[in-house]
Amino acid sequence: MQQKSDEKFPRDLTEREKDWLFTALPENKIGYKKYRDLIESLSVIGYGRFGEGNLVLGDTSDVVDLEDPSSPIFAISNIAFEEAHIYVTIHEEFDDQIEVDIKSVNGEKIPDNLHQTKIWTYSTWLPGQKAPSDNSFVREIHLISNELVLAIAPAHKKIWVYNSKSGINHFVPVTNYYNELMILLANKDPETALNPGRLFTNTEDFTDEQLAQGFLVYNRHWNRIELDYHLFEKKDDQKKKTIFGPKKN
Repeated sequence: MQQKSDEKFPRDLTEREKDWLFTALPENKIGYKKYRDLIESLSVIGYGRFGEGNLVLGDTSDVVDLEDPSSPIFAISNIAFEEAHIYVTIHEEFDDQIEVDIKSVNGEKIPDNLHQTKIWTYSTWLPGQKAPSDNSFVREIHLISNELVLAIAPAHKKIWVYNSKSGINHFVPVTNYYNELMILLANKDPETALNPGRLFTNTEDFTDEQLAQGFLVYNRHWNRIELDYHLFEKKDDQKKKTIFGPKKN
């Protein structure tokens, strides 16, 4: 959202800003509801590193540290109006602050009078569904049937993991995940090992087991979501062997 250059902080979120942020946070999913409640309690304390439309939410006594990198993306929504198209991004909470983006896709000023035509978000996706907005193909790898599901959407170039307990679809950074997968597969061929786009252009090259194990290795090293790794142990000659290897220091 376009903001005045002389804007004073801290300030409350406007009702319009709050409504737009909440399009990415469905109230009927406990993990997203937690963020809705948290955002309700926070104030806009300043701009982030990317200026207008890139806002930081926190306590009124907090200050924005522009040296901090952005935390991972937590939720995304797209809101289409006859007059504009708005892209909403909410980052994960970090040090009791939440960075958000409310921006026009084309960078133009968002008018006051708007007529909404469509909203879509990854946050409402459930196993068995197509990709949001365009109903394109989503490959599903069920680590735990319908409870923990790795989703790869080739047309969107997005990967997320669905957690039924929280209802959250956690985005998975493509490059980090692919690097761990290549290490797991002992692939040292630069042409393929350095090309994470293959997850979307050549997804059939990978088996469900490889993709599942790759995620477990990735998550073991990067702590994307909390998992009980005992659920993924295999028994071999009465001895348990994990399929994800030791944790890196």
